[in-house]
Amino acid sequence: PADVRVLYCTDGMEVDNSALTGESLPEPRHASAEKPTVPCTEARNLAFFGTTVLKGNATCVVHATGDGTFLGKIAQSIMTSRVKSTLEIQIEHFVHFIAVIAIGVALVSLAVKVIQKATPADTIQYTACALFSQVPEGLLPTVTISLMIASSEMAKRKVLVRKIDAVETLGCVSVFCSDKTGTLTKGEMTVQDFVVCPSGAAAIAKTGLSTVHREKGSALFPKEAAASCENVALCGVLNNGAELKKDVDGSDMWTGSPTEVAILRASCEVLGGPDSGKTMKNKPENKNLFEIPFNSENKWMLTIHGQPGGGKVFAILKGAPDRVMNFCAVEPVAKAKIEEQMQILMNDARRVLAIARREITAPPPKFEGTCPSDCNFPLRDFEFVGLYGIEDPPKEGVDTAVLKATSAGVKVVMVTGDHPDTARAIARRINILRDDKLSGDAAEFSVITGVQLDKRVPAGDNFSDDEPPENVKWWKKAVSHARVFARVSPIHKQVIVQAYQKYGYNGIGDICAMTGDGVNDAPALKQAEVGVAMGIRGTEVAKDAADIVLQNDNFSSIIDGIEQGRLCSANLRKSILYTLCSKVPQFCPTIAMVVGVPEALTIAQVLLIDIGTDIWTAIAYAFQPAESKLMARTPRHPKLVKLADWGVGVYSYCYIGVLQAICCWIMFFQVPGLVDIWQNQGTGPYDLASDRETVVRGKTVYYWTLVLGQIAAAISATTERQSLISYCLPNKMLNLAFVFELALGLVSIFCAFMHKPFDTTYLPMDLVLKPLFALTVIILIEEVRKAIFRSLEEQGKCGWCLDTNAGAGNLASDESGSDESGSESTGDSETSADGKRPLLC
Repeated sequence: PADVRVLYCTDGMEVDNSALTGESLPEPRHASAEKPTVPCTEARNLAFFGTTVLKGNATCVVHATGDGTFLGKIAQSIMTSRVKSTLEIQIEHFVHFIAVIAIGVALVSLAVKVIQKATPADTIQYTACALFSQVPEGLLPTVTISLMIASSEMAKRKVLVRKIDAVETLGCVSVFCSDKTGTLTKGEMTVQDFVVCPSGAAAIAKTGLSTVHREKGSALFPKEAAASCENVALCGVLNNGAELKKDVDGSDMWTGSPTEVAILRASCEVLGGPDSGKTMKNKPENKNLFEIPFNSENKWMLTIHGQPGGGKVFAILKGAPDRVMNFCAVEPVAKAKIEEQMQILMNDARRVLAIARREITAPPPKFEGTCPSDCNFPLRDFEFVGLYGIEDPPKEGVDTAVLKATSAGVKVVMVTGDHPDTARAIARRINILRDDKLSGDAAEFSVITGVQLDKRVPAGDNFSDDEPPENVKWWKKAVSHARVFARVSPIHKQVIVQAYQKYGYNGIGDICAMTGDGVNDAPALKQAEVGVAMGIRGTEVAKDAADIVLQNDNFSSIIDGIEQGRLCSANLRKSILYTLCSKVPQFCPTIAMVVGVPEALTIAQVLLIDIGTDIWTAIAYAFQPAESKLMARTPRHPKLVKLADWGVGVYSYCYIGVLQAICCWIMFFQVPGLVDIWQNQGTGPYDLASDRETVVRGKTVYYWTLVLGQIAAAISATTERQSLISYCLPNKMLNLAFVFELALGLVSIFCAFMHKPFDTTYLPMDLVLKPLFALTVIILIEEVRKAIFRSLEEQGKCGWCLDTNAGAGNLASDESGSDESGSESTGDSETSADGKRPLLC
């Protein structure tokens, strides 16, 4: 295995570098020296290990072997450890969060037992149970099932998840760097416009030119324009090296260079269908007599058609407009109109080719020649026929997907090797770039080229804190305002990702996703938090380095995947919120015993709640459908907004948990005789059997109230903002869990075999119904809270609310420009200026 430097090669030598770059177009090779500024990957005097010679032969010298080859360097770069996923970070933080609380609860329980002078065995058992009861047992299965459901839903959209924790990370993505060719665009050249002479070439100066565009709805040329396009279409069919063949399954298979195929397909469409091209070529008067193929020196292709032996003969010339126009007899006014039309097409990112023809009145016996200087027939006075406007058009639905991503607070950035003007035009059409709203730094940095990046790349493998201040300032502006990176090499892609991770999000670092298809995209895919490889065009190396594979290469699919990632994260958070709510009322009886309150909840009952009911309800949250405004909020940044942060603690421990504890104690003291026992006998022991039965009845009421309180917490936690009246209870698995909780609670009360192990007893009907008060009160209070914050949200007074315009915050802040310091606004509506959430909001 070696990379080589071309010393000599035949004219027109071409190589296929798709294994490295993912680009299917053949690339020419020559032996001439390149400029020092040309990157090795773009040097046309180098050939790389792993690529294929398509045409010609060469004499070369080896300049790199093994790990020193371009492919070897890529292999070395992706052998580093992968970036830790946001889910791993969140779970690690949550474990520490719960560990602190659990240890604190265990120490308090230990102190209580010591104060009560309990036996060592009883003390250890009670303390251990108090410790383990604080652990949310259902979290791990909930995480796994949530990720499995999300990945299954994404698979239906042709998004294959290779690393399952990437699903949750995808929901946190704030910047999406996407390749253009084949991802945002179709990946195939298409003729979008025919420019024709409606009254003939001689009348261009008077009547001008007419442009025929594809219809927006059908993407076809209008049938009524077929007559005016007939001449330019016929010339496009005859002067063409592409062919239409039948595949093994009988489908049409177009072969040839992408540009030739585009012209042939469009011309056949105008002339009547795919087979019309072959029909036209087979006509005797259109027989191909001679051909000069396209080459890089001429930049045109010429064909001669007609009937040999005295019949009508004509030549067709097609190629770069400036070259073709040199052979045409065109008046200055007409030439100016043609050039004006060419500029209009090029401003729309079209590749423009011109076509012309002329009659050959005295053809030679045999046509000869390869260029104007040695042809034995006239190459002048051609009649201008028309222009072809060719482009790789955006995929259907991409413009809508970009708007959806923007509204969700995800910045979409185009990263392409194309010319800046082409990239800018496509970016405008698919809503990535809005030039009309840009000013200041936003306008200057909206499109950045590879030449600019070469001056700003870090000295080492990644950005460090020792970067030059001017580079830091430049990159801060770049990551804030850039919408297009053009003329970039795959090596630049990794630098771009690193820059967003280092300087994005006000210096905190963006969560970045990157698409790629070539071998040399692998380092960038590995660097990004979410690497997305193309399933159709992508190489195996790119797929191996990626976390997600787009099986249909469609950008719209991955944007839908972001919703699944956010839903997964939201459901995990809801599961945690629910699970932690019961910990306060479970712990309160321990504290109350210090002041002589009879035992209200046993360890067995705590375990019955945690393992018997809560774990299944927590798992059921994995099946929770999305709220109506899930994609209307900005992405959750794992460094600012944790899955389990102080806001979760406030909600679960200080709000719902306190409400549950209050309800439980109210119901506990509804049991006749319990207040007297507390005042006279405290925590026991109790001499009378009736007193012992009263205390057991109190425990049962406390347990039953807590079960109903947990159901109320579960119902309340199903939405963060949306009212239950509009959301209802769509999760069937969660509804089944509610039924199971109620059934198990009633079995514990009315079935004798449950009484001894769990210290419960029969309850009269009034004590069974009264705890429904807890269920009702908690749900009603939560509905009032949600209504208040929805109102604050609408008024824009809530710092952590679902702002329907919050998703546009990133874009809006970028369009307004930035100050001289290069600071940027993230548009994150979920955090206040100090990076914290308002209480319970």
